[in-house]
Amino acid sequence: MKLDGKKVLVVVPHTQFRDEEFFEPAKILTDEGAKVVVASTTARTCYGIKGGIVQAELAIADAKPDDYAALVICGGSSVPEFFWNDKKLQELATAMAAAGKIVAAICLSTVVLAKARLLIDREATVYFLPQAIEELKAAGAKYVKETLLIHNNIILAEGPPDSQRFGQAIRTALS
Repeated sequence: MKLDGKKVLVVVPHTQFRDEEFFEPAKILTDEGAKVVVASTTARTCYGIKGGIVQAELAIADAKPDDYAALVICGGSSVPEFFWNDKKLQELATAMAAAGKIVAAICLSTVVLAKARLLIDREATVYFLPQAIEELKAAGAKYVKETLLIHNNIILAEGPPDSQRFGQAIRTALS
């Protein structure tokens, strides 16, 4: 297994996460031997838009960058409310990116990386929502309508239809 011994922190909002943006990448990573650890704003049961349920083992604030090979932030309609202004999540993304670890975000969560100042002068994609595009631009990113973008250790995907390719890109980056 290519990813044996690698721990991946997957962050989901506690409500209204996009099921496929969590379950598809998580399966791709675990199938290769990675250990997926789920975090949310608090350790709790998290509910997907399509009825999926996942247990967050820890709060974002308690996650330590040194413990993980990658950070994956999933999307969903509740992301602007719960993640866009989460300073702890921004700090975690910044610390992991600075350490050269994989930092990946999909859908409305790419805004988190922009607000963490990781996308300045870089092309970035986001789920097509005018407010999200404005947030990217305000944080110095160049919005492009691409489904998947890879900048060294940073991986961005547009939305739910890209979940599988997103998971595959993370797997490749970790291999």
